[in-house]
Amino acid sequence: MNRYEKIFLGMIVFLTIGLIIFLNIDHSGHKMKFEEDRIIVNIDNIYIKDIQSVELLDDVFIGNKIKGTNTFTYLRGEFRLGNDTKGKVYVYNKSKPYIRIMAKDKVLIYNDKDSNETKETYNKLLSTYDISKTINVKKNVVSKDSKVKYNKKDSIIEIVSIMPVVIILVGTGIYSFKRKTPMHFWSGTTVKSEEISDIYAYNKANGIMWIVYGLSYLLILPIGFVFGEAICAIVTIILAIFGLVGLIICYNLIYKKYKV
Repeated sequence: MNRYEKIFLGMIVFLTIGLIIFLNIDHSGHKMKFEEDRIIVNIDNIYIKDIQSVELLDDVFIGNKIKGTNTFTYLRGEFRLGNDTKGKVYVYNKSKPYIRIMAKDKVLIYNDKDSNETKETYNKLLSTYDISKTINVKKNVVSKDSKVKYNKKDSIIEIVSIMPVVIILVGTGIYSFKRKTPMHFWSGTTVKSEEISDIYAYNKANGIMWIVYGLSYLLILPIGFVFGEAICAIVTIILAIFGLVGLIICYNLIYKKYKV
């Protein structure tokens, strides 16, 4: 296997790894469900008889992730809540207020994507089980020392999974610019100089193709931040699968244009 084949194979491997990592991130939404004797949020549940307090808070403190998912838009899983306390967290970042439920053996911090929905969920929780008569209920509590701690170190996995792909694709484009002989596309093949009418223009076109495709992956993060993780996942699939098909079509057009 020559170095060109290794470059192409490495690109495919990194694309595959990046896609697998990204698609394994929890992109599903979360919503509190009310059953006869318990509340359920995704895989976690709390029995009503075990609830000790329910609070609607303007701010909460959420520390480092223990296990779960920490992205730009939401936190889901088990997190440290300070003073060696662990708790289950299902919150959308920058979406106040937060519902904090203290149970005998569990702490749950929750909110909906919309603040009004969170308040509706809180009121429904109280009214469905008539909780206010039996436990400590606090509403609109503000703690000056508390805040959501968005840990960028945990969320860096999204950037790390994308950047190798961008670097390889852009690097392939730059390499194409600098080649003196025609750039090839297919593994195990070569393009002879006598096949191409203008080697410089041919390599330049190939370089632009690879660089544009590589830089397009940088759109994933802002798209996810603005439109949500579901749209972000769709864009990733389009770039990884249909983007490769587009590369093949684009290369064939370039080859035909400069073929002698």
